[in-house]
Amino acid sequence: MNTNQAEFNYKRITTFIITAYIMSWLIWLPNLISHNFSVSWEHSNLLHLTGGFGPLVAAVITAKIYYKKKGLKEYLKYKLLKFSDPKWIFIALLMPSSFFLFSYLITGVIFGEWTDPALIGINSKIPFENQFLILLSWIFFYGIGEESGWRGFLFPELMKKFNLQTSALYTALIWGGWHLPIFFYDTNFQAMGLMGLLGWLVGLIFGSFILGWLTLKSEWNLWPAILWHAAFNFFTAGDKINPLYPALTTMMVIIFGLWLSRKY
Repeated sequence: MNTNQAEFNYKRITTFIITAYIMSWLIWLPNLISHNFSVSWEHSNLLHLTGGFGPLVAAVITAKIYYKKKGLKEYLKYKLLKFSDPKWIFIALLMPSSFFLFSYLITGVIFGEWTDPALIGINSKIPFENQFLILLSWIFFYGIGEESGWRGFLFPELMKKFNLQTSALYTALIWGGWHLPIFFYDTNFQAMGLMGLLGWLVGLIFGSFILGWLTLKSEWNLWPAILWHAAFNFFTAGDKINPLYPALTTMMVIIFGLWLSRKY
């Protein structure tokens, strides 16, 4: 059965959401407990990263339940095991790179701060200092792990009933809720404050629209979304960069998303 041609079904969506939340939240639970209570174990960055596979596992389980073995094979074959048109791979990598370059230049020209390029992408949660390996980690854990579920299963299911904007919005809200436990143990998320949280959520909504558009344009292949997501995280989640970089990069995501939404 073609998973993109089946009729809309709330049960598939509900099964996916519950499974994705349970899988990731259970993996993150030890970090949440160790951060808030006195226990014998310490925070694990590996658990934090591994939680990103919850949406992938949920997509595989849900596809197997509702689309059986044939549907699961189609899901894996056409969305993950094949690459999309190189044009969309290029566009997917160009966008976050250009957004970050804009933020880098603006911060340098206006504030006179030019961060050493060797520090871009360095993140204490990832056990590498080599930037290429860091990018590969983002691709593996949060690119493949997340996008296989959000854009690989949830978004196409919603598109069977709603238009692109509405499907992307619902996906973003569910995607945002999935992050909830991280706010109870991750100091970067906790440091956002109310305005930072609102900016993060708005950026997530427009990011969801861009990722949905990329997935649609690439005929449901996930690699453009995977690479866009990984590149965005690489440029914005570094520990050693000016906070203006992720803020301005997210602003560019919102601006581009607004422009794009006028066309669809």
